[in-house]
Amino acid sequence: MAQVIKGVFPQSTKNVTADNKNDKQVPSYVLHISITFSDPLIWRRVQVPGAFTLAQLHDTIQLSMGWSDSHVHQFLVGKISYEPTMKTRVPREAKRFDEYKYKLHTLEEGMRFMFSYIYGAGEGWEHEIHLEEVVPPTRQLKHPVLLAGEMACPPETIGDIHQYLQLITDLESPDGRKTDSLFELTGRPDFDPNYFDLAAAKKRVSLGR
Repeated sequence: MAQVIKGVFPQSTKNVTADNKNDKQVPSYVLHISITFSDPLIWRRVQVPGAFTLAQLHDTIQLSMGWSDSHVHQFLVGKISYEPTMKTRVPREAKRFDEYKYKLHTLEEGMRFMFSYIYGAGEGWEHEIHLEEVVPPTRQLKHPVLLAGEMACPPETIGDIHQYLQLITDLESPDGRKTDSLFELTGRPDFDPNYFDLAAAKKRVSLGR
């Protein structure tokens, strides 16, 4: 798993808008996003505008997966790490690779080579992003669309995929005492790791919340 580079908590990207002059006739992208090492694979397929910044893609991933956007994150595109920059009143040198400043259509070459998203401090949750299709801009896509997905989003009270998979194994064990830890960590006695509400997730992504 890639080492997480210390970042900052992201600011809201809901008000980020595209520059209509520069963003005409750019493609959209179909991305397959999966949690690395998950088995069965926890994945989502989304189509996003090429005019989206990495910060806007971050929002889309959070909503499609079911995360709560409560931890640090970063992208790795090609060999470059992109992170959010916290606004401050104190003048300081801006980060060179600020996710708010880079749009997907300018990163296409790097997206084909290496594309990942890491969410959470410590080991965290690494997401592999595969560029499945470049959709020509015959009809400009304005908003992201969730196309498909499988498996529930892991609870954020669990630190990483390895701990989560161990808890799932315990859940399937005939020893009922082992299942208590999963229920305690999720806070949901009805949590089903195999269930993904695609309709609800599509609505979250379309509404942007």
